[in-house]
Amino acid sequence: MTSIDLIQGAGPEMDQSATDIATAWMRAVVSGDADSAIALSSSSIVYTTGQVRHYSGHQGIRDIVSDFDRLSGILEVAVEGEILESGGVVALRRIERYLLPSGGIEIRGCSFVEVENGLVARWSDYKSMETIDAVAG
Repeated sequence: MTSIDLIQGAGPEMDQSATDIATAWMRAVVSGDADSAIALSSSSIVYTTGQVRHYSGHQGIRDIVSDFDRLSGILEVAVEGEILESGGVVALRRIERYLLPSGGIEIRGCSFVEVENGLVARWSDYKSMETIDAVAG
């Protein structure tokens, strides 16, 4: 079953909630299912994470999925807690767990996924650097 199967026919022709689309899209991205992520994405999608990375369009989705795939076995991503939605913007609290030989670290963050016309149009990520600061300091 692909992520898109989870919300049968999501997209502009279906009346799915922004939360359903955003969570299915996030699952597709972090699980390496580029085809499902693209099917749930606007062709002009933009993803930014601070000043570090910027991806756009369907090729950007393939690049994001490829980045997650390179970290397979090292990185686990989970959506946790309450999901908030307002006006097509879905806030997903996330935990990224990096599994390292010396142990692991968890980075907490929030993804803001904007859904327009049944497709993900923008994704912005904000991460707490508290854990990184503690390890580096």
